[in-house]
Amino acid sequence: MNLLITQLRPATFEDCDEIYEVHRLAVRYTCLHAYTPAILNAWLQLLNVEGYRAAIQSNHKTLWVIEYKHRISGFFLLDFQEAQLDALYVHPFLHGKGLGTALLQRAETLCLQADLSILSLYASTNSTSFYELNGYENLGEAVMPFNADISANCSLMRKFL
Repeated sequence: MNLLITQLRPATFEDCDEIYEVHRLAVRYTCLHAYTPAILNAWLQLLNVEGYRAAIQSNHKTLWVIEYKHRISGFFLLDFQEAQLDALYVHPFLHGKGLGTALLQRAETLCLQADLSILSLYASTNSTSFYELNGYENLGEAVMPFNADISANCSLMRKFL
């Protein structure tokens, strides 16, 4: 892990605005070449601060953040009930610094601590290679609906822990 990572911790209500900003920037810029503007706009319309607050309050989900140079620079959302990584995003200007890997490793550790032996996720087209490098198996294409008219191709992936 990079020495400038200042903290990897559970999210708080006070973090939700920064999480939203990281999420918005990651979708807008990291996925720019993988999806059409219509798909990106539909995706962005689904993001809201209340969703992060609901995850923090959930009994079967956990939301964690990673700080880099004392700013929230990434996060993951894990659903224990579904054994699914619902989200993992890093600020687009901070890729390649180990933040995504640190987040993923923490999510996997939390799964093991919860006696889960598998973790699944839906990976955006641009992120499948990251998950494959971290030992995830691509089970094939899937479709993620954003609204009644717009959906995006993605990959269903899993890892036995």
